[in-house]
Amino acid sequence: MAGWSAYIQNLLASSDGIKRAAIVGTDASIWARSEPPTGSEFTASTEELAKFVAQFDHLNDVPSQGCDLEGIHYIVPRTEENLIFGKKDKTGIFAVKTNMAVLIACYEGENAAGSECRTAVEKLAAYLRQSGY
Repeated sequence: MAGWSAYIQNLLASSDGIKRAAIVGTDASIWARSEPPTGSEFTASTEELAKFVAQFDHLNDVPSQGCDLEGIHYIVPRTEENLIFGKKDKTGIFAVKTNMAVLIACYEGENAAGSECRTAVEKLAAYLRQSGY
């Protein structure tokens, strides 16, 4: 799993606003997640991840329901193809589904932090898709 951890480290390094991140399989198994000293620990439970990953099967319903990760309920202003954007106060998440995984990045900060987070997650997702993941 060391290889997947390197992707998490690169994701965290790509933006000061990204505080926690994870790569999970479409079966909700954790492939890698942030943890000290590189970043704060990503603490979503197996149950939360299973529900969250399943939301990609019904993206049109997510904005009316919101999403939950790490015990936090996020409002979801919008979804796009294979993307969920969740927000709570000055924090948020961007999650992108690839063929075999879901990349999740949790950010803190103003709009610029959210924009940087989205860009970083989408770039990594595009790379993983091209690599067959």
